[in-house]
Amino acid sequence: MHPGPRTLLMLAGLIVAASPALAAQAPGGGDADEEARSEARELVYTGDELFAQKRYAEALRAYQRAERLVCVPTTSIEVAKTLAAIGRLSEARDLAATIAASRPTPGEPWPFMQARRRAEALRDDLDERIPRLRVRITPSPAGARLRVDGQLMTASAEASPIDPGNHWVEVEADGYVGARQRVYVPEREITTLDVALTRKPPSDDGTSPWAIGGFVASGVGAAVGLGAGVAYLNARSDLEEACRGGAASCSGDARGGANALGWVSNVGFGVAIAGAAVGGLALGLESSRAPASNVTWAIGPGYIGVRGTL
Repeated sequence: MHPGPRTLLMLAGLIVAASPALAAQAPGGGDADEEARSEARELVYTGDELFAQKRYAEALRAYQRAERLVCVPTTSIEVAKTLAAIGRLSEARDLAATIAASRPTPGEPWPFMQARRRAEALRDDLDERIPRLRVRITPSPAGARLRVDGQLMTASAEASPIDPGNHWVEVEADGYVGARQRVYVPEREITTLDVALTRKPPSDDGTSPWAIGGFVASGVGAAVGLGAGVAYLNARSDLEEACRGGAASCSGDARGGANALGWVSNVGFGVAIAGAAVGGLALGLESSRAPASNVTWAIGPGYIGVRGTL
């Protein structure tokens, strides 16, 4: 139900009637206080017009500005009713409860008492309208972290009050793949959302030692093969020159030494090839064992989500 012209006039009268009490509450009084009260009244009138047009967000801004200027029950109740109109039921309920619980001041005007009665009625109505959300996590690991719309919440068997509408629910736990699901929570109902967690695959401690050892051996073999090969070529060149000149260094022992260098070079290159083959094979086996991307849809009454690993 939205206020008509008669209701708007009545609300305006309430604000005007409350003005003497505002003056009594203002420390020191004066023109500045009267100016604030006058501006607050105009803001409430504006908020009432916007509320009647269902422009609730704009009405809320006008009421909140009035409340900042003059924080009394007659302005606060307008903020609470508008919060309820835009679906922020929990916030509206808390504000209405605060207004209802506020103590009357001596000699306060009737509009303040009427605002408290409106706040009590709004609080009771919202107690029935505010829905609740229960999140059941399976399995239930210790230290599981539950977030609703990015805000941490306690995961318990009791349903928690929440504003109606769509919400994102996220669950994280050590050793499990995080889950994120969307759920719609209607007014006046208790909605239960089941979130199933999936264990993470066994942690990979790094590259296989076979791959590391193979590539290290390949590098060492290549270095030895290259160094011995260069030494072998130099030794053969020196040996050929010595033999052409008939030098004493052209002997069987010299030839054997040069051939040994050639043999070491060949072995080094052989180790390099074998090491590279072992390292490549080990990496290939690791890649074949790596889990493939796994993304699944989670669909249920009132919610839809995804979970999995990449």
